Amino acid sequence: MIEESTKHHWLKVAAIALIVFIATFLAFYIVMEIMYNRITDPNIEIKRFEKMVKQEQKFLRKIDDKFLDSPFEPKMRPMIVNLVRENEEYKIIVDLTTLDGDENAVNVSVNDKILTVTGELDKKFHGNERIINFTQSYYLDEQLDFEEMTKEKKGNKYIITIPFED
Repeated sequence: MIEESTKHHWLKVAAIALIVFIATFLAFYIVMEIMYNRITDPNIEIKRFEKMVKQEQKFLRKIDDKFLDSPFEPKMRPMIVNLVRENEEYKIIVDLTTLDGDENAVNVSVNDKILTVTGELDKKFHGNERIINFTQSYYLDEQLDFEEMTKEKKGNKYIITIPFED
């Protein structure tokens, strides 16, 4: 009986050792298979590369926004001065957002039949200087009453109205 219980005991130990060995081997095999697939799978490398490219593009956009903004190259903006002909008058509409809303920075002059609108802003801030100026001239062929010319500010628009002569 003692022999049977020792024999039975060694069988249990051998079975447990075999199960532990097989479980360890399977765990090692599964982990190595996952690692091997990650290393050799091109999709994972492509995803890593795409992520790296996106980060680089984001970084380059920040650099472009910061350093490639030339003060001598005009940005794509709507016109600052627009001329509108209505039934009985001309309206010159000046967008004051570029001039920080200052209608005093706009000057209107008339020479013969040429209407000239100029604007200038010289602003200093934090050790930097921003200079904006523009000139827009219009040849107006109709008979206009420049003595009745009116100027008014509506929001960020400066509206100059010149009626036709009666």
